[in-house]
Amino acid sequence: FGFLALVAALTLIITIEVSIVCTYVQLCAEDYLWWWRSYHRGGSVAAYVAIYSVGFLFNTLHNLSGFVPVVLYLAYTGLMAWCMFLASGTIGFLSSYLFTYKIFESVKAD
Repeated sequence: FGFLALVAALTLIITIEVSIVCTYVQLCAEDYLWWWRSYHRGGSVAAYVAIYSVGFLFNTLHNLSGFVPVVLYLAYTGLMAWCMFLASGTIGFLSSYLFTYKIFESVKAD
């Protein structure tokens, strides 16, 4: 499980960094509507997982016979991608929220 933990940690770090950088660029452009965008940017990892899983179905699991096993595989893949979207989107939003809070905490209002 060492390699899996490494991949999960790297995914977590990259999701946090991408969300913070995109939020920073958006705030520099004076666009303050960053809330849902940070959530969707963080959750976009799930699209890659879903596309990779469908490609895995066609390339590696091509000998999967029957309609029901394919539907079950796609249903579980969709459920896994949705859960990953929720988790990574939440991580992206919370990291952007903390970043924005820390930025505006240091600004003095006269």
